Amino acid sequence: MLQQYLCLLMIMLTVSASRAFISTTLRGCTKKSIPSRQSLFGTMASDTLLGKMLIPVEQAIPLHSDSNVKFVDGSWFLKDRSGREEYEAGPRIRGAVYFDIDDVASKGPVENPRNIKHMMPPPALFAAAMDEMQISNDNHLIVYGTDGCMCTQRTWYQLRAMGHDKNKVHLMQGSLADWMDLDGPIDTEPTRVFAADELDLSKSAAYIATKPQNVISLEQMKDIVGSNDAILIDVRAEERFLGKVPEPRPNLRLGHMPGAVNLPFTNVLQPDMKYKSIEELRNIVQAAGVDLNTDKDIVVSCGSGVTACVVAGALEAAGRDSAKIYVYDGSWMEWGGEPDTPIVKEA
Repeated sequence: MLQQYLCLLMIMLTVSASRAFISTTLRGCTKKSIPSRQSLFGTMASDTLLGKMLIPVEQAIPLHSDSNVKFVDGSWFLKDRSGREEYEAGPRIRGAVYFDIDDVASKGPVENPRNIKHMMPPPALFAAAMDEMQISNDNHLIVYGTDGCMCTQRTWYQLRAMGHDKNKVHLMQGSLADWMDLDGPIDTEPTRVFAADELDLSKSAAYIATKPQNVISLEQMKDIVGSNDAILIDVRAEERFLGKVPEPRPNLRLGHMPGAVNLPFTNVLQPDMKYKSIEELRNIVQAAGVDLNTDKDIVVSCGSGVTACVVAGALEAAGRDSAKIYVYDGSWMEWGGEPDTPIVKEA
């Protein structure tokens, strides 16, 4: 009985002392100086990511253990390789998911009557896909690609365009090969990526998606061209821009939109597919005749809406406000496939 009494007394004294300490500490604090829960107990690693667009591999690896950070394989290739198949076969970053821009996309005669590949998806499909990948709106997403992939920016741009917080979507500067060279954790066993038509769109999704933001449609592009209301950047190779060589996709007219300037997307990338330095990017944009600080919107176009995102990312990395950067989703596959859209072609 005496032992129980002494234990109870010790507990009461401890609680009393703790209350006195907290009261004394907070008495001398203004509202601004009161330490937050995060400052007392440490911040999550993902908090250091907020607002950072580019994340070097060596900084990404320590973030892998943070439960609020999700790695997304955004590998895509025009031909010869399949990012989806390579992900499924492995290796891949441990726990990473694969985002298939061709599958999680608008399809069918109603949503995509011109049958253009990887058009931005309807919000319901995007939300269902995010649920399937166990991604929430609160997660930080680090997008990466396999060695030689130069198109991960499309996944990065699409995640943001469909409503994920722009401050929480990041591009890893370096490939899966770089990750493995630095002993980043990987999975090697085969796996399977879900198919979009397997998703139940009748279910209420936990993820909250939006309609595509900072994305231009054909009808909007027709109003923009010739209006002088926006800066148009075509990121295809110069020969394609001038209409001197055939397009890689059949049945497309040759040339470019009136008023567009040419800035090939390969100009902003290093040989290892990382972005060039900020100073280099600014000089490259300026040399193309584009003012990063213009009050006009900048609309970026390419062959099918993929590599346009590479230059959109370069503009943002160089200091352009992302709210003033747009991507023409259908790009030349749509514009060049129409019989009556205005086109300029080198004589």
